[in-house]
Amino acid sequence: MTNWEKIVCNGMSVSFMRKIIILILVVCCGLSAQSKKYYQYDNTVTFKKSQQSGYNWFELLVPCPQSNEYQDVYVLKLVPDEKKWKQREIKTNRNRYLDFYIDSDDLNNDSLTFHVGYRCIMSPKSVDVDFNSLKRPDGNWKQMPEYDTSSPEYKENTGRSGDIIVPDNDTIQEISNKLFKECSNNKLAYAEACYEYVAANYKYKNPYTGLHPVSEILRTGGGDCGSFSTVYISLLRARGIPARHVFAIGGDIDGRKNHHIWAEFYIQDFGWIPVDVTYRNSNPWEDYFGKYRNKWLVVQKGAAMKYPITAGEIKKVNAMQTYVYWYRYKKGPVKVKADQKIEMSAVAKLKK
Repeated sequence: MTNWEKIVCNGMSVSFMRKIIILILVVCCGLSAQSKKYYQYDNTVTFKKSQQSGYNWFELLVPCPQSNEYQDVYVLKLVPDEKKWKQREIKTNRNRYLDFYIDSDDLNNDSLTFHVGYRCIMSPKSVDVDFNSLKRPDGNWKQMPEYDTSSPEYKENTGRSGDIIVPDNDTIQEISNKLFKECSNNKLAYAEACYEYVAANYKYKNPYTGLHPVSEILRTGGGDCGSFSTVYISLLRARGIPARHVFAIGGDIDGRKNHHIWAEFYIQDFGWIPVDVTYRNSNPWEDYFGKYRNKWLVVQKGAAMKYPITAGEIKKVNAMQTYVYWYRYKKGPVKVKADQKIEMSAVAKLKK
């Protein structure tokens, strides 16, 4: 054995350590090359009408995924590819929607069942916000930068949104005043304190029941992910901090729907910060303030929005997470039953 091979570090020879290091580098490089994962989402809504009666018109609106800080969306195919469906995109509040429309007698002689939707390929991205530039050397938060109150980010995401987000609710104001004082009137510290407060003081219940008015959530003491996010957003808007819901879908599990909602708030000249109060509630040992690691398919940001539909009307919808539809019939009454199926599967590589 040579002198070089006899040199040890923490009980291992340098020769052996070099082999270990090389092996680690090879494995890490391999993992890096395979780190980008792809998932196929098939999102289809099936409609069944109760009788062979004609419609004046039938319209379906589906939120459409886009590439953003949470995901890359590569391939989008519509279902069906039939010319009789008038298909168009609606872009509003920086979201994208697929609009499927039929009028006149186009459906009169069809079967009682039809399918509409899309297929897409998505690659998830992780978010881990670096807050160093927003903190002082002692680790405490700096003061929040002043907002440009004329910007779309500020105008669209502050103030009241129907009865869902109500910053001037008496209970919201009471909680806000208490937390803001405890944070020495520091808005960044306040945003984090609200995250901890909501996660610790409300119970998770009534999943998949839609968005509820903040007054109802406060009265009943909890709700699902949408409710947790609503309380948090209302508290931030109470201090003039732009905040909004993020709506996402996942693949059905054993026939059960699998969706999620979290919140974002905006820091001027810094960007949007993801905050998952629900995950903090269920996993208090993990941190979800400025962090996102998942494979949800994000389909919309913001709640209680208005949509200009093809039928020539303006419709308001509180939560556009799955789909919404409207119709009028010539002879009736016609009852329509809708069922959504979302399938998610991992794919080895990007399909075209």
